[in-house]
Amino acid sequence: MALPKILALDLATRLGWACGSPDGEPTYGSKLLPSTGPEIGRFGDAYDEWLLDMITLENPALVVFEAPFVSGTGNANTARKLMGLCWQTELACYRRQIRCMEHGNTSVKKLFAGSGRAEKHEMIAAAQRHGWNPKDDHAADALGLWACAVHEKAPKYSRLKLGALGAVRAA
Repeated sequence: MALPKILALDLATRLGWACGSPDGEPTYGSKLLPSTGPEIGRFGDAYDEWLLDMITLENPALVVFEAPFVSGTGNANTARKLMGLCWQTELACYRRQIRCMEHGNTSVKKLFAGSGRAEKHEMIAAAQRHGWNPKDDHAADALGLWACAVHEKAPKYSRLKLGALGAVRAA
């Protein structure tokens, strides 16, 4: 019997997601939310609908999302949307009685790609080293977040091993 699933979310206008049981392979991808400019309500509604459908479909026991990084966004609407995605995620998990936690971007990058300053292409390369083929950096970030959550919450099934050359797939 498979272990309960973990749903990992890289929250952004194009959000990345990865979901699976720690003892199996995750499914993953990215979802483009609508471009709404300053209209927060329609943006939030689209995310809420997608998230609730994902929770219903996948039935995760834990949802982990990347802590928001709003410094340097240069746009108040972008900052509001990023913080709102976190709020909605925690609210949906509370209502569905699912454990929810956030994980810092730098620690995910360090554990998954070997450097807390890993760039987009390095996160994609790290995902590929693990046998995954994300179509974009958002899915790669979600895979890194999922792998880190497994490493932390179900270490027996961790695929991560830190070595001299950075994060590599455990044998």
